[in-house]
Amino acid sequence: MEHTHSYTYFAICSNGEIGNAGLQSTEAGIFDPDDITKLLCIEPFSKWKKGDRRKHVPENSPTAQYGFSMWCAEKSEHDRLDVEKQCLNTIKKLKQKIPELLEVKSLYDVNFTIYIVPYIYNEEPPLVSFNKEIIEFCYLTGTEIGFDIYVYGRE
Repeated sequence: MEHTHSYTYFAICSNGEIGNAGLQSTEAGIFDPDDITKLLCIEPFSKWKKGDRRKHVPENSPTAQYGFSMWCAEKSEHDRLDVEKQCLNTIKKLKQKIPELLEVKSLYDVNFTIYIVPYIYNEEPPLVSFNKEIIEFCYLTGTEIGFDIYVYGRE
């Protein structure tokens, strides 16, 4: 039986506009994720740059290539129902990299986001709250908080 769980992660994504081919980055938003890895000295769990081929998308599709760059790291699945603990775990290393993160923002037209991804089963909600440490990190870096929620009914 599946149980409600969640994870969090930090993402750097090109700014741009959404059109028929999905998100298309601004010229200033295009970056090489390897440059972000070198600057932050943190290995991402997922990354791509504008123009990279998408997996599982037909070649003739308008979305066959990424129209934006993305770098995702510091995924936390710590304590399956406590989003605050997961967020704190996600930002643990990043708090020491605030000057480098601000440098990334000065070099590229990008967004920073802490993504929260809950999988909710049988109406069992995760605990979602943000303490001062999380809010301060978001304020200092201009990081947004986003949710990607999956809800499943009773089995």
